Amino acid sequence: MSKWIILVTGIQRCPRTTDKGRRTKDQSHPMLILALETSGFGGSLALLDDERVLGERILDAQRRHAQTLVPEIQSLLQENNRKPAECELIAVSTGPGSFTGLRVGITCVKTMAYATGAKVAAVPTFPCLAAGCPDDVDRVQVIMNAQRQELFVGRFQRENALEWRETQSLCIEKATAWQEQLSAMDAVTGPGLEGISDTVSPRCRVLAPEFWQPQARWVGRLGLKQLQAGQGVSCWDLQPLYVRKSAAEEKWDATHSSAAP
Repeated sequence: MSKWIILVTGIQRCPRTTDKGRRTKDQSHPMLILALETSGFGGSLALLDDERVLGERILDAQRRHAQTLVPEIQSLLQENNRKPAECELIAVSTGPGSFTGLRVGITCVKTMAYATGAKVAAVPTFPCLAAGCPDDVDRVQVIMNAQRQELFVGRFQRENALEWRETQSLCIEKATAWQEQLSAMDAVTGPGLEGISDTVSPRCRVLAPEFWQPQARWVGRLGLKQLQAGQGVSCWDLQPLYVRKSAAEEKWDATHSSAAP
């Protein structure tokens, strides 16, 4: 927490908007966006002027997010001669993903948004993965390891060059059953391919590994679209998307429910 305080020290808290999700500045002026993607063991940061990427950072997967996140944000801003107070929108991936990674990213965004008055966009992880697909992909299944031989699965259809539609709500499926329903017409991406891509590839199109991880640039671009649609969130309401409870929480529930009279 002390690093987050240092990052925003000296910033006068000054809300920039008159209503939720819309800025008071001239709409033709590019919006400076800081985007955080911390749903995995690594992650990334991006700084954008509207949809144009100014700079990016890849977070070290071998180090904890809490150790690397704030120094990398500081470095990214300094490299582009920007200050935290200049960020008008902070967009963050909300999951599904690593419980710890999501909590660290969201706590950082809450702190910065409260201190700077920046607007906040909560961007689910799977639409970011769909948005990052190659141009020749029209429909895609996004997967992530849900443990217990299960997968988080999302299905998307391209509407146009920049728009994707979710054709089925995010769900949990048995990994073996999911693989059996694949066909040659399907394309698959996502971090869930790690370790199983060799068994999946004979059944369908597996995108190249550079598309498997969500990228902060797409968090920022989708966050901007949310804000333009009036779908920004308060920093107080920002919450991770947990499709299921953590193993520790489920263990606690099982222990206490069995102990109940």
